[in-house]
Formats: sequence, structure tokens, C-alpha cells
Amino acid sequence: MARPRTKIRKSYETLLEENGEKLRKHKEALQVLEKERQDLLKAKRDEEMQELYVYMQENQLSAGEILNYLQGMQMQQEAS
Repeated sequence: MARPRTKIRKSYETLLEENGEKLRKHKEALQVLEKERQDLLKAKRDEEMQELYVYMQENQLSAGEILNYLQGMQMQQEAS
């Protein structure tokens, strides 16, 4: 009858190398996700700015007029 094979234990160096490789892969994946997040945030900001610009053009408003209005609203809220 054949003896069952025993699992050969890996050396600490091998285990550390494997662990380091896993960490590197996860860090790379994290960097890719972070870049994707930044790209999405930029696209969202650009879309919102385009919406604001279209509104300003349709209502013939300048950036200064919008800022003055918003600052006035802020002052009213602070006074309340």
C-alpha cells in the first residue's frame, strides 16, 4: 500500500515573496481604481459645469451675476 504524500512546506522566503507579489498586485489594482475615480469625478464636474453654462447662456447671466446672487443668499441665511 502506498503512503500518502505529505505536503511540502514552503520556506519563509518563498512565502514572503508570494505575499509581496500579492501586495504589489493589489496596490496596482488600487491605483487603477483611484485613477478611475478621479476620471469619473472630473467627468461629473465637467458635465455639471456644462449644465451651469447652458443655463447662464439661456438666461443671459454672467458669472459675476451668479456669484453676487449666491453671496446674497448666503448672507440671508447667515442673518436668519
